[in-house]
Amino acid sequence: MSDYVTPQALHVAASPLSSDLPRHTKNSKKPLFLFGMVLLAGVLFAANQLFGDIQQTGAVFSNSLPLILLGFALLAALGFEFVNGFHDTANAVATVIYTRSLSPTVAVVWSGIFNFLGVLCSSGAVPSALSRCCPSN
Repeated sequence: MSDYVTPQALHVAASPLSSDLPRHTKNSKKPLFLFGMVLLAGVLFAANQLFGDIQQTGAVFSNSLPLILLGFALLAALGFEFVNGFHDTANAVATVIYTRSLSPTVAVVWSGIFNFLGVLCSSGAVPSALSRCCPSN
């Protein structure tokens, strides 16, 4: 194993904190602001749909505890899906990044886009078929 060690010294690649970078480069706040606006729009849309669905059922709440509990349950479910998405993306992009078919940035962006499209375009046919052939009761 020691026969494969290179005799010359290894050079460390420049880090992002290196002083070789130009002084005028700054991180832009636009992507973070855009992400925040999209996230806020999504939360407002979900809240609007939730209250619309509750009004359609005709349910009347004497206090706000059920809505607060529902909000916590939805946040927990969204948090789980968010963390699960990290793992799905890592598994989905590992091969294309390792084989250098796509750059890591492109692979992660494509994975996010197609995961989102999968959610939007799913019809629920698989769970429906499973519930007919394999009832839980």
